[in-house]
Amino acid sequence: SPPTRPSPNLPNDRAIELYPSLCWFEGTEVSVGRGTDFPFQVIGYPAYPDTSFQFTPVDIPGIAMDPPFENKRCYGLDLRTNAISASKGTAYIQLSWLIEMYRNSPDKSNFFHSNGFFDKLCGTSTIREMVIAGKSENEIRTSWQPGLASYKTMRSRYLLYPDFE
Repeated sequence: SPPTRPSPNLPNDRAIELYPSLCWFEGTEVSVGRGTDFPFQVIGYPAYPDTSFQFTPVDIPGIAMDPPFENKRCYGLDLRTNAISASKGTAYIQLSWLIEMYRNSPDKSNFFHSNGFFDKLCGTSTIREMVIAGKSENEIRTSWQPGLASYKTMRSRYLLYPDFE
């Protein structure tokens, strides 16, 4: 646990753990729970079809000013108790949530913000394009392999202890 919150919207270890998987939603029409007591621990929007979990973002001075969907009931996923696969560890980026939210969106043409912020967060347009094309999480991950292999080759000369990759 960090001694100080890294951000007002990362209030606990769980939010910090989930942030790498949820930060991309900032470039979409999905709320990450800003304006609740559990930011970056939930995702949803008003038209999400499963209504079993709900939250309502509100203005919280000094923490969440004008949060997306302010004062609107959102439905979605409560990730506070949803375990990230232990075999993959906490550094694992969970793409299935992004794919699920997109597939359930009633307005796919406006799911990704038109300002290109999602692509900027990802560093590429490829992930957005693959989600829109209906690719699976496995297909998206597989597309990363050539770049990862190239990076590992390039970085190998800088490793002080190559046996401890």
